[in-house]
Amino acid sequence: MLRFWKGIAPVGSFLLVVACSPLQALPQFSLLTGNRCINCHVNVQGGGARNDLGWYAMESVGVLQFDDLGLSALRPVLSTNTFLDDRLTVGLDFRLQSARSLRDTSDDRRLFPMQGAFYAAYRPFDWMQLEGTYNLGRRVYAYAGQQSWSGSVAVQPSLDYPQLRVGFFQPSIGYRFDDHTMLVRRIPAGSQDYLFAPNWAEWGAELNYYRFEWLTATLGVSSLSSLAGATLTDATGAERPLLGEPSKPALIGRLLLSPRLFRERLTLNIGSSTLQQGDFSLWNVFGGLGYADVAALTLETMHQQTTGVRTITATSAELMLHPAEPLYVYVRGEYGETLANGVSMRQEQYLIGAQIFVLPFVELRPEYRIIDLPLYRLNRWTVQLHVFY
Repeated sequence: MLRFWKGIAPVGSFLLVVACSPLQALPQFSLLTGNRCINCHVNVQGGGARNDLGWYAMESVGVLQFDDLGLSALRPVLSTNTFLDDRLTVGLDFRLQSARSLRDTSDDRRLFPMQGAFYAAYRPFDWMQLEGTYNLGRRVYAYAGQQSWSGSVAVQPSLDYPQLRVGFFQPSIGYRFDDHTMLVRRIPAGSQDYLFAPNWAEWGAELNYYRFEWLTATLGVSSLSSLAGATLTDATGAERPLLGEPSKPALIGRLLLSPRLFRERLTLNIGSSTLQQGDFSLWNVFGGLGYADVAALTLETMHQQTTGVRTITATSAELMLHPAEPLYVYVRGEYGETLANGVSMRQEQYLIGAQIFVLPFVELRPEYRIIDLPLYRLNRWTVQLHVFY
């Protein structure tokens, strides 16, 4: 009994600190390394806190090291991300971006913060984990579904059994990318609003099974009440809620096969997911092919239908090359279509970019994108500074 309370005691403090902006995982990195998301993150689908392996994988990746800049004093400070006998894992994620507005023809360039997030995970026992994220910034968001926090409790007696995760977190659909501009999470053309906004979270429960290295399966239920403010236009031209009953449970299913072939030099992904609630139906088919430390190809197709009102389809394909340890370059093409009230609206996007790790845990991400809409075409370049831990 005493051991039980020793394990539980830090939990209260943990919840107060976390209170409940995820550092997103990259499926491209998973394909390049042959590791599943759970190998480097505390969450099965990636995102949120990195575990010790995820932290160690980036600990020395950089064009320069801190010693090269006379900052060797930082080494002891940045020597680990786990504490309390490896039961507590902490981290942060800050992004600063320089960009021109997509909705304005002005040449003015703005420098603005994109994200300021803290995250943590704590294991009071080997079979229980508490994890949470908290985003700095405004408390009233522009898009339905955006949240300032997420948190969950996961229970798993051993790897032989499924993991039960309960809490307020993003439902497991498709790949978990870290780019919120991708059409597979937006409404192509038209308003170009989000179908699923950044930091979207819902109350729900999921069973995750990943006993075998080549299999990850998820089955769950979730409220969609965070999307209560989302709307669409029906056939009469009237605006109506996206969901008739947002609090009604939605069913979630996700399956990912990830075998490693040819002496584990080649990693293959084949996956599908679904989210079903009333007349709202979502299907994602996704996959990829990665050659270890050389190149990764990722693809995802999304199909969302609100019966009799609107149908959205979008496809994204990206090729990432890894020419040097601190450098990744990539090109991406996307196509999306929104069919509503008998009118079809199409959008294409093209992007070329790079991830340059100038120091360990410090990334520069320059990107040039073209957005092709029926009435006009935009082109913009952006530069993002990303500091993470």
